[in-house]
Amino acid sequence: MTSKRLILFCAVLASLLQAEKHPFTVGETLEFDLKVNIIKAGNAMLKVIGEEEIDGNQVYHVKYTVKSNRYVDRLFYVRDQVDSWLDKEGLFTRRFIKNIREGSYRYKLEAEINYIDSTLTSEDEVFPIESEIRDPFSLFYYLRSIPLKVGQKLSFKTFDNGQFVDFHIIVHRKENVRVPAGRFKCLVIEPYRQGKTLFKQKGDMRIWLTDDERRLPVKIETKATFGSMKMLLKKISR
Repeated sequence: MTSKRLILFCAVLASLLQAEKHPFTVGETLEFDLKVNIIKAGNAMLKVIGEEEIDGNQVYHVKYTVKSNRYVDRLFYVRDQVDSWLDKEGLFTRRFIKNIREGSYRYKLEAEINYIDSTLTSEDEVFPIESEIRDPFSLFYYLRSIPLKVGQKLSFKTFDNGQFVDFHIIVHRKENVRVPAGRFKCLVIEPYRQGKTLFKQKGDMRIWLTDDERRLPVKIETKATFGSMKMLLKKISR
């Protein structure tokens, strides 16, 4: 085998191994119905936009959007967008941009992480880091890429809302779930932290991931002061 053919073979093999490593591909789009208690309030979408490069590192660009419907808009207008750039190998965060528009509330957060200098820069502030950092969405895709089993507990360092958070995951049980996209066998996982913000304590959030190699999020339920908010998977496209 010539050197050129060997290089081509290695490149193709690396690409195939990468495709097998992660259960998602560029273009994967997950669409959700958003419900507040029993009321349909809008739609949400999670999409792998493409592959890009940050400081010479290959990344996935992932976008999450939430939009209230025209009926809810009259009471509480919501247009949220979060963009996360995930390291293609480790699925940790390299860049994070969050734009929140909810009623009269506006919030924007940008974070850039440099693992060579071990720093995170956000809002003209520079924070030292000691390990890989994940935002809620890079954490989400990372969980999809690893085997999960009932009783498993995991811990991570995340950055959101301008602060570092020690974040924990518990895999509780297996459960069958029916959503607009169909019926699925799932693992029920619970993300939480001790203290303020994000997910305040145990029981604030539940996520149902399919109990297969794709680990698709088919249902996400969050407690709120007014009841509960649910995201129910309605469409999968690639």
